[in-house]
Amino acid sequence: MRYNACMITLTKKSHVLVNDFLALLTIISIVSLVLETVPSLEAYFPVFIFIEWFAVIVFSGEYLYRLRMSNPAWRYSVSFFGIVDLVSILPTILGLGNFTFLKSARALRIIRMLRMLRLAKVTRSKVVSEESMGVMSLSILIYFATLVFALLITGTAMYLVEGSQSAFSSIPAGMWWSLKVFLSGISVAEPVTAVGEFFFVITRFIGLLLLGLLIGVVGNLFRTLVMGKGGVR
Repeated sequence: MRYNACMITLTKKSHVLVNDFLALLTIISIVSLVLETVPSLEAYFPVFIFIEWFAVIVFSGEYLYRLRMSNPAWRYSVSFFGIVDLVSILPTILGLGNFTFLKSARALRIIRMLRMLRLAKVTRSKVVSEESMGVMSLSILIYFATLVFALLITGTAMYLVEGSQSAFSSIPAGMWWSLKVFLSGISVAEPVTAVGEFFFVITRFIGLLLLGLLIGVVGNLFRTLVMGKGGVR
């Protein structure tokens, strides 16, 4: 009994470590992918290429392992996260055939961040918890994580469809544009393509959603402060 309990504990710890490593590698690969689009960082291109292929090799191993563990295998391959995992590695592998347009498709790896949230929920290996850091800090963390994810998605989309404009010359530039759109009232570069105009509207809408979320966070913080003081008299 004690031996089995120890083995189960070790297995759980190993699972948590693997998930944490995959989450960290996902973040590093996305940051590398974002910085790779900055023209002034061209000298670091070999470093970005190394990170890219290291991540693809690890993610490919993870994908094959999940296929093997899934019963039947096709169930995982056609699932949402199975498709996300495949999309995160396929553009780089196909790029060996000199399909240059696939370089931009690698930006879809940002969607893999959704798997990080799922892994954190399934393994319960959260970086923070309400007990350890409090409701106030947790609410702020969730909001800023959502904000960064929204900036990555919208900034990358504008970079892919409006990259010919200087305002969208890189993913960080697109993210800066998106932030100004979220804030509203700040003049921004207008998209010149129909697809760009569509994403412009989507970015505005996301900004409104983030404003509503911020209002909810502030309301929760205020309520927490009031409750901490024993309520309003």
